Amino acid sequence: MRGGPRRQSVRSGRWQVWRRFRSRTPLAQAGYAIATVGAVLTVVIGVGGYVVYERLVGNVQSVDVGDLSGRTIYGAQNILVLGSQERQGQTGYFGYEANPWTTNSDNLLVIHLNATHTRAVVLSIPRDTMVYEPACKARIPQIGIGMQGPYQSTIIDGALNIGGPTCAVETVTDLTGIKFDHFVEFDFNSFRDIVDAIDGVNVCVPKGGYHDPKSHVNLAAGIDHIDGNEALALVRTRDTLQDGTDTGGDLPRIEVQQAFMEDVMLKVARMHLFDPSNALTLLHIANIATRALTVDKGLATTSSLLSLAKSLVGLHANDVTMLTMPNIFDPQNNDRLLPEEPEADAIFWMVTSGLTWRGHLPLITPARIKVRVLNGTGIGGLAGRTATALRKLGFDVVGVGDAAPTANTTVSYYGVASADEAYTLMASLKSFAHGQQPQAQNLLAEPAPQGGHYGTITLTLGDDYANFPVDSPSVSHSVTKGAPAKKGKARSKTTSSGTDAGASVAADSSTGPGAVQSRNGGQNVCSGLPIG
Repeated sequence: MRGGPRRQSVRSGRWQVWRRFRSRTPLAQAGYAIATVGAVLTVVIGVGGYVVYERLVGNVQSVDVGDLSGRTIYGAQNILVLGSQERQGQTGYFGYEANPWTTNSDNLLVIHLNATHTRAVVLSIPRDTMVYEPACKARIPQIGIGMQGPYQSTIIDGALNIGGPTCAVETVTDLTGIKFDHFVEFDFNSFRDIVDAIDGVNVCVPKGGYHDPKSHVNLAAGIDHIDGNEALALVRTRDTLQDGTDTGGDLPRIEVQQAFMEDVMLKVARMHLFDPSNALTLLHIANIATRALTVDKGLATTSSLLSLAKSLVGLHANDVTMLTMPNIFDPQNNDRLLPEEPEADAIFWMVTSGLTWRGHLPLITPARIKVRVLNGTGIGGLAGRTATALRKLGFDVVGVGDAAPTANTTVSYYGVASADEAYTLMASLKSFAHGQQPQAQNLLAEPAPQGGHYGTITLTLGDDYANFPVDSPSVSHSVTKGAPAKKGKARSKTTSSGTDAGASVAADSSTGPGAVQSRNGGQNVCSGLPIG
């Protein structure tokens, strides 16, 4: 039979390589988590281990990336994963590569592994976020000559395009204060290849289905099995999605992407890739995965990859938390977003300091918070009366004074290290019954390092202060829909916050003022989806 002996030879050869690998290394049972590095790699962290032997390591494309820590894979790790819209050589389903030099990062994921690599946080930063971008050397002449920027306010997804991986890492570090250890990039083609390598994925689609002529998604309601092309269409769709007050934006698209991460994790877990009978499938997937990714040189060595594999064996779907950076619409352009302060900074600090996500933003014990109260209303004695009320709640009020007249009550702090304190003070001033919030301002502006320090929080009383009666942050409140936004249009729904006798107080994680869009890797795959 034509070709038969050749196919048998390849099969036999691969099995012999597999057997030699198993005999040489104790990682044969643990496996190599290339898929984790990749989604973490393809938008999925903790999907299980793909066995990779030394030959496959040579498949991985590596690139020099500046501003990384250089730390080994042991201990806590921060990995920046970017999904590029690069579609080199692509034709057909999604058209062709109109501009061969464009590599905007459509997906930005901050992956945090705890010290034992048994828990992970996947933080999505919306691609439409306006941020400070440091001066970056243009990666190709078509972008410009020499250094470009710095830019005080520009869209975050352009950093990869302007200056390559180093520029992207520096931009996200300037935004978050997070020091990254490693970098991973995947593009349209590699995303499709990895989904096809696992024979597609079952996804849940809500009532009405998803139909978007721009992204080419066309899925009926219910459970749909999709291949790589359809998966790419799904995670790229946005114009027809709606969740709360956000229609056609990046936020409902991130919800779809996070649910897709969970779908892939569940699919890989069901494949039982470590069974001896699945050895060839495992090698096939590993071969595709390693060719599909670009990593920093610190991850492109045999020892680093195999060590990372071993460390991730105990990471399961239930141990993965997916968050979206808290944000508001940019008042200058409602097609763009801004990080919401101090909520976004509180999330950044959680990652920086290695704290565990407990389903809510933390409320710190008031006695640990130093507050200075300034009166910008012109109403005599108001700062003193407010200071007295705050002291009764346990806050350490270190002074009062006057400020220039201002319309808005504002909580000011320096850097992400003080974000929890600022959020706690804001919680004591919120009028939840009316859905109103004071403003907040991080005074530590880029390019200063955003870590900051614990320090005094300044409360400046404005003309709207009457709307923010001082109240204990541990008292339960209710929130109504359609709440006015701070600095633009914020997403808001109905929620409540509870109490906790410890150092933090629980609040609903996904709705209301101070909300954080979140998902656990083990939750019902049909929950938390936007409608089409």
